[in-house]
Amino acid sequence: MASKLSHLAYEHIQRKLLTDRLPIGAKVSEQILARELGISRTPVREAIRRLQSEGVLYQVPSSGTFVAQPDRAQLIEAYEVREALECFATGKAARKMVPKQRTELTLLAKKMLAAIRAFRDSGDPLLDGEPLREFLTADLAFHLLLLKSACNHSVMKMVADVHMRNRVFGYRTHRRDLHHLSWVWLVHARIARAVRKHDAKRARYWMRRHIRASLRDALAAFDKQLASQMAGRSAPMDLAEAMDALVARLTQVSEVNGIVKKYPEPTIFPVGKGGEDKQHVG
Repeated sequence: MASKLSHLAYEHIQRKLLTDRLPIGAKVSEQILARELGISRTPVREAIRRLQSEGVLYQVPSSGTFVAQPDRAQLIEAYEVREALECFATGKAARKMVPKQRTELTLLAKKMLAAIRAFRDSGDPLLDGEPLREFLTADLAFHLLLLKSACNHSVMKMVADVHMRNRVFGYRTHRRDLHHLSWVWLVHARIARAVRKHDAKRARYWMRRHIRASLRDALAAFDKQLASQMAGRSAPMDLAEAMDALVARLTQVSEVNGIVKKYPEPTIFPVGKGGEDKQHVG
């Protein structure tokens, strides 16, 4: 029962992350989550620990738990892990998948296509909300089926954790317009076809292209977001401004041991023979 409640809490937090109700940097409250679900805080705490181990949340001592924000290096590392392990698993799945699993893989690709067609007919510029969640669910199920068919539990666990991070953070990094979604579906359809034909080499090829294209999209979006954040900050002072600020600070009235003291102004002596002012701080 406890594990079921923990999984319930885990999925609830996932939904809040995916719908941006828990944005990057937000503090995660055990008490609020437990109240929303009508359960005790213990299974919520277990779910939070699981998400921390997956790199989605992080804890600050004496401050609480927060939604993580991956840096550029972490983003690259996650996709490198995916490429290495998923290409291996996809090739193995192409050799080991049973007919029932191949049929299921094809149906998942068709679900993705149906979601794209519905999106196209809606006229919306970007896929979002519940339709996006359905598309991502079919996409994730496609990848997990390949991993499961490879019959390697360690690989499945590692890649599932990476997928979770990519799913949460990638929700904000990819521009999911019709062009992007059509490309994603096309690659999945070609992977499914290669698997049906037991063509491990071709299946690995299309999986590699898919993951590398996803990495390029994610990095482009990450860099664009970072540039936007930097542009919103005040420009640093130049040297002249910095010196003016220093002089202003040094000439301010300061209180030393209860006595008000004023830094003296520079003494300007008359113009000398060389035509230049001679300054002396006295």
